Amino acid sequence: MVGKPDAEPRTEPRPIVVGLVGGECSGKTTLARALVAEFDGIHVREKLRDFVDEHARPPRKDEQYQLMLDQETAEAGAVLDAVSLRKRLVVGDPAAFMTAIYSIAYYNDPSLLDHAVEHLVTYDALVWCDVAIPWEADGAQRDGPIERDRVDAVIAATLRDRSISAQHVAGGVDLRVEQVRDMIGQCS
Repeated sequence: MVGKPDAEPRTEPRPIVVGLVGGECSGKTTLARALVAEFDGIHVREKLRDFVDEHARPPRKDEQYQLMLDQETAEAGAVLDAVSLRKRLVVGDPAAFMTAIYSIAYYNDPSLLDHAVEHLVTYDALVWCDVAIPWEADGAQRDGPIERDRVDAVIAATLRDRSISAQHVAGGVDLRVEQVRDMIGQCS
């Protein structure tokens, strides 16, 4: 017998969803990969990075909104995949919020921010990666440590001005994983 016809449908547990924020080359992808390995999770790649790789240029101001939506869609799809595959964790690398941050930093355009802030409710934890690690280019479209620090300042101001809570992680990857592991334990 498969089950009673009037039985409630079985629901799988929802994975913990972590969104990463931080300037370029602040260790987001390294942390995402380490978390996914430790917690048997799904890594949601950055749609902005995919765009740059495909078009060999950064997106224009008018392309930012669609990239943010694409990141949100990829995150939502990863959550559904995680449920069906019984994965414990989904890591947005970075959180879709970063597209709004880049729009402010590079185009002085805050128009995406309200939408991005509303989307933050989809994360169980928002993790802000500290920039106090050596800067290393990992692709052709990289601006350097000065721009990384400037974007980090935009993140700091936005989190402060919007009263957004984020776990600030620093140190090497092992220490960052330990800091997020403690946070994930609180989300479970």
